[in-house]
Amino acid sequence: PYRRQRQMCIRDSNGYRIVIFMSNAQSARTEALAARESFETMYPDERSYVTYENPYFKVAVGNCTSQEEAIMLMERIRPTFPKAFLMRETIPASELVQR
Repeated sequence: PYRRQRQMCIRDSNGYRIVIFMSNAQSARTEALAARESFETMYPDERSYVTYENPYFKVAVGNCTSQEEAIMLMERIRPTFPKAFLMRETIPASELVQR
């Protein structure tokens, strides 16, 4: 007997990330990379992303699927990154699978 297996289709999801750095200064790229390195040293289990959206370099962290999860992460990292704030983001399916 032949059984058809159901294929699971994972799609990009609306979610949240925490922005720990955002700047358009001349040294913003260097500062963004330093902020990311600092974050990855202190929180090795959390993913981080450096992006450039004209004219800002940003470092965002986490792949939170709910606002509650994002707030908990933000409260955990805020002592180290006091200017951290919540940002809505489309989280690619590939990032959710790696969680």
